[in-house]
Amino acid sequence: MRSPVLRTLGVLAAAGIGAGVAVAPASAAGDTAFRLVSGGVVASGTYDHMMSIPEQPVPPIRVTGTLAGRGYSRCAVIQVGRSGPADGLEWQTFGRHCGPGRTKFRVQANYMFRAVQPPVRLCSGWTLRQAERGRQCDLYRPPADR
Repeated sequence: MRSPVLRTLGVLAAAGIGAGVAVAPASAAGDTAFRLVSGGVVASGTYDHMMSIPEQPVPPIRVTGTLAGRGYSRCAVIQVGRSGPADGLEWQTFGRHCGPGRTKFRVQANYMFRAVQPPVRLCSGWTLRQAERGRQCDLYRPPADR
């Protein structure tokens, strides 16, 4: 016969393993990390699916991260896609960065037409205006819902 201490430790260990297995997939399924590079500027962050309650609705998508630049003569913008007129795609700028250093960004977005998750892109140029035109970009498309 086992002692009560060994039985208690066995039960606690089994409960801890079971709780770890139950929690890990739920937290990992909501976050998707991304890394975009354009013109010497790097954007890294996460693309999260939000949950809301009816009393306080929030947009279902949150994008957070950091823009990091190395050169003095490059600027970059990070943009999220949204539905435009006649089911077109428009880009909304939510983060800007010029020169060396880091800039944090954060935005909440809604699904686009036909429940498509909005893409995120990083565009660079010599000025912010040139970067916003979207000629030199790196694009992140989130994986499709299962």
